[in-house]
Amino acid sequence: MNWRDHILKNLQPGVSRLTLVADPDGLLLEEDVLSALGDMGFDILTFSDPITFRYAYEANYRSRWDRGEAAHLVVVVQGGPQELRRLPFDVWQRGHKLFFSLADIFPKLSYPVVAAVEKSDLDKLYRAYQDYNGPVLGEKATKDFILKHVFGIIPDLINSPVELMKILLSRHCNFVTVPRVLDEHLIHCLREKSVFKNWPLEDIIPSREAFFAFLQEKWRRFLESTARGENFTEVPFEHYDIRVYIDNLFLEGSLRPVPVASMEGIPAWVLAGVLFDKQAEERRRIKWLLEKIRQDLPGETASHRDWQRLAVLWAELLVLSGELNQDIKTESKPQIEELHDQLEERFASWMLVRYGSLANLSYTSKPVMVHHIPRYLAHVRAKEGAKNIALLVIDGLALDQWLVIRNFLRARCPAWRIEENQVFAWVPTLTSISRQALFAAEPPLYFKDSLTTTSKEEQHWHKFWEDSGVRRGNTYYRKGLGDELASEIGEFLGSQFEIVGLVIDKVDRIMHGMELGTTGMHQQIRLWAEQGYLVQLIDYLVKNKFAVYLTSDHGNIAARGRGRLPDGVLAETRGERARIYYYDVFRQQMMEEIANVICWPGFGLPQGYSVLLAMGRSAFVSKGEEIVSHGGISLEEVVVPFVRIWEEY
Repeated sequence: MNWRDHILKNLQPGVSRLTLVADPDGLLLEEDVLSALGDMGFDILTFSDPITFRYAYEANYRSRWDRGEAAHLVVVVQGGPQELRRLPFDVWQRGHKLFFSLADIFPKLSYPVVAAVEKSDLDKLYRAYQDYNGPVLGEKATKDFILKHVFGIIPDLINSPVELMKILLSRHCNFVTVPRVLDEHLIHCLREKSVFKNWPLEDIIPSREAFFAFLQEKWRRFLESTARGENFTEVPFEHYDIRVYIDNLFLEGSLRPVPVASMEGIPAWVLAGVLFDKQAEERRRIKWLLEKIRQDLPGETASHRDWQRLAVLWAELLVLSGELNQDIKTESKPQIEELHDQLEERFASWMLVRYGSLANLSYTSKPVMVHHIPRYLAHVRAKEGAKNIALLVIDGLALDQWLVIRNFLRARCPAWRIEENQVFAWVPTLTSISRQALFAAEPPLYFKDSLTTTSKEEQHWHKFWEDSGVRRGNTYYRKGLGDELASEIGEFLGSQFEIVGLVIDKVDRIMHGMELGTTGMHQQIRLWAEQGYLVQLIDYLVKNKFAVYLTSDHGNIAARGRGRLPDGVLAETRGERARIYYYDVFRQQMMEEIANVICWPGFGLPQGYSVLLAMGRSAFVSKGEEIVSHGGISLEEVVVPFVRIWEEY
């Protein structure tokens, strides 16, 4: 038995076709709970405001019940039982009412502390709690209990830099997220120990980016000391328990090798972190990435986080393969091609099983899908008091292409800090669907009338922030950016704007004219970055006290034509990797004409839309034609960057 069973045992098909759940802790919005409810035949609808809820409820459920169709709906209200009264009266009166809380599952632990824990970590906490027979724990004791049993951290036992480094390397290499309240407790405990008085604990404990920036600088100084034959004591790189991490840190790209003039006196274990023989380093790194990706390919039951992490490794591989010496490129190309096909097949299978639940996942710790982004920013603004927020949406930017830009930004602006996450685009990965969902902060279901155009984006953006308490005159939206003169950047951003949404479509324009595939995209994007537009725009925003976030609405993929679809005027939208039909009979007709296509279930789309997608790396263009495009469900199209950029003063 696990904590989910406390919830699922109360939700059984046949009890009521309409169930209303007060869920202040978002327990129903956990990935495996959503998947289990889907398998049991339940649909989930999160209540946010009465108008959008009424539209979805009437269109998708009330009308079906009136026709006598079977449909089981769970409406989730994020609050206590009293919040159910916010629902329309007819819904409140009709529904079977339930309430779930972490306080009922962990009654002997401090509720505010438990509520801060990520849902993905509740399994470990629940197992430890089952073995606990002691008294009710207060706040401090609960923090110690969770740190020990969930994260393997006992503050009293961290008494040396080696012990601290082991914990931080394990945490940040594995993308472990620790609640802020626990980080603050850990920092407080360590600050009482003189051995850590010169360590920047407030930065390197909570922030993965700050930790690796700290290590990068210490590594450079370590190599300089080694070359002079001196001992380096600031960070214990030479300790066995730390050395075991070194290779992977450089091979996966968390740290960057440092150039050295000579290899004389440098021990073998340091080789991964020095740049002396570039070709040998490239050969070693691409071999490691290929093997790592093969080993880590997620299965159908994997978490979305597993695919996000793999997407980063795959993006690193794509960037590296584009920079390779020709001989190494020729050697590795067959392996990369074979792995690419295997990866896309595995990802498509996962998407068909698990993608439908992502839209309902909680966004408060970090967004999962693009439409979560404005809601996350509004949450951050309310919680942390970040008054001015700028969101830069680089249309069509794939994760590997972001890495090209990121590497340039790191070199050009070393004082900037970049915190990287990934989000899922809406499928089909078309601009009118995924970018519009981003600015509307809603699934495509809610903008049926403008599904094939981007003309309503500005209206969506203003409305969302107005509903979030920002005066309309203080929000700004503009698209079609990317080529202006630097002097024009500040002209359209007056000092009165608090919320800025900017669409930079330069990458999308590069993509639609690209004939040289992935490598050509990298070259053109690097050239564009070097022209300085993006650097100067971010610099202006940072200096004017904006919290700067950068993302993309969808990525792109180098695809090969498999033949044109003979659908003529039957298709409502005729993308190179996606077709949308008003009638399913048209989709069925096309499926008989062409093999190996994906009949997409249409998660989150309005009723009456039937979607056909190109499989793998194929496209609905002339046979053999090579293009860079989007619209499908490849990893490169779906998992895109979501980044925060700030400057260390």
